Amino acid sequence: MTLLRRAAWCVLAVALLVSIAPGFFALHPPQRQFREYPYAPPGVHGGNVFLLGTDEFGRDVYSRICYGASVSLLLAPAAVGVSLALALLLGMIAGYRAGWVDTLVTRLGEVFLALPWFYFVIALRAALPLHLSPRAAALTLFALLGGLGWAVPARLFRGITRRLMSEDFVQAARALGAGRSRVLFVHVLPGLWPAARAQLLLSLPAFILTEVNLSFLGLGITDPTPTLGNLLTPLQQYSVLTSYPWMLAPAVVIMLVFLALQEVSQQQRSSTWDQ
Repeated sequence: MTLLRRAAWCVLAVALLVSIAPGFFALHPPQRQFREYPYAPPGVHGGNVFLLGTDEFGRDVYSRICYGASVSLLLAPAAVGVSLALALLLGMIAGYRAGWVDTLVTRLGEVFLALPWFYFVIALRAALPLHLSPRAAALTLFALLGGLGWAVPARLFRGITRRLMSEDFVQAARALGAGRSRVLFVHVLPGLWPAARAQLLLSLPAFILTEVNLSFLGLGITDPTPTLGNLLTPLQQYSVLTSYPWMLAPAVVIMLVFLALQEVSQQQRSSTWDQ
């Protein structure tokens, strides 16, 4: 394993730990305001440590990043998990049954592939009440992302299933009387796991970016609940962008996670093709 790949895994491990236990890593509650220190630079102010400075309300940027990561970096994998579960189910059924079932799943997938899904998500979210509670907004994003991202992996899983159905061990299982469920979940599904892992790593950046963009535009999870997306909202003001560089810290975190995911996904793709 190269040094760069080790660094990528370390970045992802730290991001996961912070996402799971933000209160352990944060220095202050995410909504606590130090009104006497708005836009304070990184350092110690009045006995309070602000590793990455404060925002316009005097809230600690570092602590809000920790809590924001627990939303953005856990919501995306959960949505990807739902999307891949749906893709696995539909792909296996289409590959196993063929005929009209295969045609139906394929045509439905083509419809979803033809949609500009990011703008479609924005349109669907904009059609809902804008002032949803943070919990309701998170569940809404979870459902939208999970329900719209299944088409591409489903086509891949369908093709792999069709190939596996022609393998000798699957033909032998069917000849011995194995039912459809046993064939799919005992003999076919294990052959799909390498591709599913690769799709998980490939899909994560797109799902994270969608949540970030929606929250940045005010259509996702809104303030005061922090996410990596709405932490970038103050950067819409040119004066903030040019005068308070520490407010770019959430963007740096997103970039590091994206680069780490890209490096790890390349490794996963290589191992998948080798198999």
